[in-house]
Amino acid sequence: MASLQILKGANEGTVIPLDGEKFVLGRNPGCGIVIPVTSVSREHAQILRIQNKYYIEDRQSRNGTYVNNQAISQRTLLQNNDKIRICDFLANFVDVHPERVLLTDAADEADDAEGTSTVEAMLSHSSHLLLEQQPAEKLRHLLEISSNLSKTLELMPLLPKIVDSLFQLFRQADRCFLIQAEEGGKDGRLRLMPRVVKTRRNLEESNARFSRSIVRRCLDTAQAFLSDDASRDDRVQLSQSVVDFRIRSVMCVPLCGASGKAFGVIQLDTQDRSKKFTQEDLKLLWCVANQAAISLENARLHEDAVKRERLKRDLELAQQVQLSFLPKNLPEVPGYEFFAHYQAAQVVGGDYYGFIPLPGGQLAVAVGDVAGKGVPASLLMAKLSSDTRFSLLTEPDLGQAVAKLNDLLYEFTSQADRFVTLAVAVLDPVQHTVTMVSAGQASPLLYRPGGAPLEEVISKRVAGVPLGIMEGYPFDSCQITLKPGESLLIFTDGVTDALDVNGKQFNLSGIQSALQNAGHASPKQLVDRLTRAVQVHASGREPFDDVTLVGLGRLR
Repeated sequence: MASLQILKGANEGTVIPLDGEKFVLGRNPGCGIVIPVTSVSREHAQILRIQNKYYIEDRQSRNGTYVNNQAISQRTLLQNNDKIRICDFLANFVDVHPERVLLTDAADEADDAEGTSTVEAMLSHSSHLLLEQQPAEKLRHLLEISSNLSKTLELMPLLPKIVDSLFQLFRQADRCFLIQAEEGGKDGRLRLMPRVVKTRRNLEESNARFSRSIVRRCLDTAQAFLSDDASRDDRVQLSQSVVDFRIRSVMCVPLCGASGKAFGVIQLDTQDRSKKFTQEDLKLLWCVANQAAISLENARLHEDAVKRERLKRDLELAQQVQLSFLPKNLPEVPGYEFFAHYQAAQVVGGDYYGFIPLPGGQLAVAVGDVAGKGVPASLLMAKLSSDTRFSLLTEPDLGQAVAKLNDLLYEFTSQADRFVTLAVAVLDPVQHTVTMVSAGQASPLLYRPGGAPLEEVISKRVAGVPLGIMEGYPFDSCQITLKPGESLLIFTDGVTDALDVNGKQFNLSGIQSALQNAGHASPKQLVDRLTRAVQVHASGREPFDDVTLVGLGRLR
C-alpha cells in the first residue's frame, strides 16, 4: 500500500496511508490531507488511485503543485520516492513492492556456496529502496528518532540521543560516527568533522577512529555502503584504521541535502566477525539518515536566519548611532538659510556633514567622505565627526585646523589603507565672507541668480590632498564674499559619480544643467532640485555611493 511521508510542514514525520481512491490536499479542514497554511489553496491538489497506480494533479491552485521540484500542469504519474511540494509543505511518496531488492536470495545463496565472507551492497540517494517491513521494536525506535528530530531545531544536544537510539536499533553495532564534511581541508578536499562518536564501551570513545576511505567514498558518490568485512572488501583501500580497530561489518549512509549532494554521513561498524549488518539494516539506517539530513538542513537554515536577523538588528543599531553624529537641526543664523540632504548607499555609510558654531559668531560647515562604504567607513566617519569638531574649536586658523585634523586621522587611515576627502567652509555672517579649505574634495559651487553658470570657488592651486594620505601636510585656504541671493553648494562625489543605466556619470555638467534657470532659488530649493535630478539620472535606483549635499545661502 502506498503512503505519504511528511518531510516538512505540520505533523512532520507522519506517514499517511493512501488506502482510498482519492485524496485531496489543501487548507480546507475537510481535505484528506490538511495543510494549514494561508498560501495553500482550499483544495490545492489531489492524488488519485487508478488501477493501482497513483496520480497527482493540481486543482488550479494559486501557487502551484510541484513533483521533484517541477511544476505540474496535468495529471502526473507518481513514482516511488517522488517528492511532492506545495508551498512550504513537502512529502515523500512511498510505493514499495516486495520485488524491489538489491541482492536476490539467489545471489546470497551463490555467495554462501562459494564460501565468501564479504557481502557488498550500495544504495543511492535516488534509490527506490526504502523501509519495508521491520520488527515492531525497530519501528518503535525509528518513530522515536523521527519524532525527536521533528521537535527541535537545536540538534547538537539531540544528536547523541539519536546515536544512542541507533545502538538500540542495531544491536550488533560496536561503534557509531556522525560526521559532517566542511570546506577548508587540505588540497581543497572536504574536512571530515566527527560531531558524535559513540562506542559500546565508553572507555574506547577517545581513541575511536572511522574509516576515511569509506566515508569519502560515501560522500563522493552520495551512495550508501555496506560490507560484512571491510578488511577483505576489494572496494575499500585497506587503511590503518581498518586494521587497528578490527573493523569488520560496516554501514555508511550519506546525509544529503535538497540538492542531492552529501554533506555528511552516519557510519556504524562492528569488531566481531560474527556480527554482521544486513541489507535490511542498511535500508533502515537509510531511513534514519534521510530524517536526520532534513533536520540538519532545517537547523542550518534556522541558524542562518537567526544570524541574518541578528546582523540586521546590529546594522539598524549602527545606523541609529551613525545618524546621531549628524545634525538633528539646521542652524539659525540671521540673514542666512541652510539645508542638507544625506543618503547612505548601504544601511550605514561613510559620508559626513556637520554645522559647528565657532567663537565670534562664526559657523563652520563641514562635508566629508570616507573612502569605501558600509561598516568600516562608518566607523571612521564617527572619528571624523569628533576630530573635526575638536580641530576647528581648538585651532582658529582654518588651514591649520584642517592640518591638525589630518594628523589626527593619519595614524588610523594609513594602517587601514583608507583616506578621507573633506571640504570646510567657515561663514562670518557679519562680514558675509566664507573662508574655505578643500582636502581632496570637489570644490564647492557658487550659485548666482540670474542665469550665471556655477563657479568653482576653490582653485586647483589651493586644493589640498585627502586627509590621511600625508602626515604634516600644510593646507591653504581661500575666501569669497556672499552677495544677497547667492548660495554655496558643498557635496560629496556620490552626486557627480551617480550612474545612469548606461553607466554614464552625472558629473559637474549634470549639476549645471539641473540648476540652470533656477532663478532666485533658496538653498532648500537648490538642494531639492539637484537631488531630484540625480535620482532621475539614476532611473530611481538605489545610489551605489553615499550622497551628501549641503547648501548655505544669503537671503535677499
